[in-house]
Amino acid sequence: MNNQLKQRVSRYISKSSNLEWPENIVDFNNHSFIVNGIKPLIQVQDDIESAFVWCWSIKDLLIAELININPSINKEMLESEINKHSCLTYCSDIANGLKHGGLRKSRSGNFAQLSVVQSILVNSELISVIYRLEGRYFIVPKDRGCVKIKACVNDENGQFLLDAYKCLHESLIAWDYIYNSYNLVGSISEA
Repeated sequence: MNNQLKQRVSRYISKSSNLEWPENIVDFNNHSFIVNGIKPLIQVQDDIESAFVWCWSIKDLLIAELININPSINKEMLESEINKHSCLTYCSDIANGLKHGGLRKSRSGNFAQLSVVQSILVNSELISVIYRLEGRYFIVPKDRGCVKIKACVNDENGQFLLDAYKCLHESLIAWDYIYNSYNLVGSISEA
């Protein structure tokens, strides 16, 4: 299996969960608040979306590699196996929806979508400075822990299905499981 793609997905997972940003002031949430030292929501969104697209991209390489290892394996067998893992079906919906600007059909049956929300808790214990300049509020947190990210996989009606990071991690585990299961079939038939 292509470990480079799996490593890329892991890097995007890590990047999107790290909210630290270089030492400049960053704008987020409709350009009305600026928080010093915190990555803007659009960057977090880009990283999580990229993780889903690259995670789903593992599929074609995995299928090609497994069929190459054992020609008795066919694409339909592997597609059926993929569909047994809800995390992979959600990953498919999200990645294909992002790549194609929406979905006509859903692998999961839920038309899974990604929802990313960033929130900041503002109180005197967590914030060292708040000031207003040119219609914007500038916030300097004492602790970066006051900013939270919530990334969810929701159905087409906005109902929660699974935490997005859990979905990505479970998808990587599922790819390994499928690869190892079918790679063993190749090894057993060769013996």
